[in-house]
Amino acid sequence: MNITAVRGATALVEKGDEAAVMVESLGMLFDTLVIKNGISIEDIISIQFTQTADLNKMNAAAALRKARPAFSRVPLFCSLEPEVENSLPRTIRVLITWRGDGPGIPVYLGEAASLRPDLSGGEA
Repeated sequence: MNITAVRGATALVEKGDEAAVMVESLGMLFDTLVIKNGISIEDIISIQFTQTADLNKMNAAAALRKARPAFSRVPLFCSLEPEVENSLPRTIRVLITWRGDGPGIPVYLGEAASLRPDLSGGEA
């Protein structure tokens, strides 16, 4: 069995409670990534997140554990996205590494599709 990695991202809409929106958005992103890539949670090696500095109500790793408790045994790591002029605000990026055959199919939801229009496949 091979080691495969896949990227994804979502940009949170500005509606309601930021933490609740983050939980909902990450749940949708991970549902899509797992289905499109045939990922079994038991095969995940680790998941890395970055989030922009304007998202400060919740850590993305904690939000995923709340959205999908099945991920509670997966090693998760979150860091701050570097501040880059004109970058997309309210954005969470993810890198999943798992035991499986690739290539991985990336998923960019909502406004995050603008980050990689060559890969987003119309997920917006």
